Amino acid sequence: MPDTTTAAGAESVLADLAAHIDISCVQAQHARADLEELARRAAAGRFVSAHVLPGWLPVIRELLAGTGVLAGSPVGFPSGGATTATKVAEARELLDLGAQELDVVVAIGRLRSGETGYVTDELAAVADVAGGRVPLRAILEVGHLDETAIRLGVDAAVAAGIPWIKTGTGWSGHPTTIDHIRIIADQVDGRAAIKAAGGIRDIETIRAMATLGVTRFGMNADSAVAAVAAATAARGDDA
Repeated sequence: MPDTTTAAGAESVLADLAAHIDISCVQAQHARADLEELARRAAAGRFVSAHVLPGWLPVIRELLAGTGVLAGSPVGFPSGGATTATKVAEARELLDLGAQELDVVVAIGRLRSGETGYVTDELAAVADVAGGRVPLRAILEVGHLDETAIRLGVDAAVAAGIPWIKTGTGWSGHPTTIDHIRIIADQVDGRAAIKAAGGIRDIETIRAMATLGVTRFGMNADSAVAAVAAATAARGDDA
């Protein structure tokens, strides 16, 4: 689990930042040309993975073949409002299609209603399908949650056996903030890893979040490339 309290954790992340960033094409309007550009930039930048909407997963798998970049896709995206059976079926299909990472959106409305048992049971059902074969993250969509709901969401995901907490989808219109990360890190308390996504744009934010324990970032390609360049420049090398 990540170091949640020291600058040493941040420096470890920044030393090879591309390995801690995934880039994505998960907006409804993204077309094949966008995926081709995503794959090109993911490979050129040596980012750890590229995420696309479920219907595009076979295409991105083909485009990334031989690059070493992982292909990921979301479950229950973006609202989290699908039935448990639908999420389980989607997760199973995505794994059959070759997904190498899965990010599942929690039942946000249920969480806001305090129905944490439902949230835990649903995430556990998806985790059972994944069976530890690929990295699995629970997306809380923190922009729609108050502090109490964020803490309850963390506990529900951990209880379900989800090894990663992710902050958002990038669809909510509310960016992930340092305060969101501080709450999550406090509640996680070493029980899960943290991925920050949604409005992450600059190296200063990345450094601050990494210091709190974030070891993975979901970013748009332009911001990701700029952040890696800034981290490289700060190290004073051309790696």
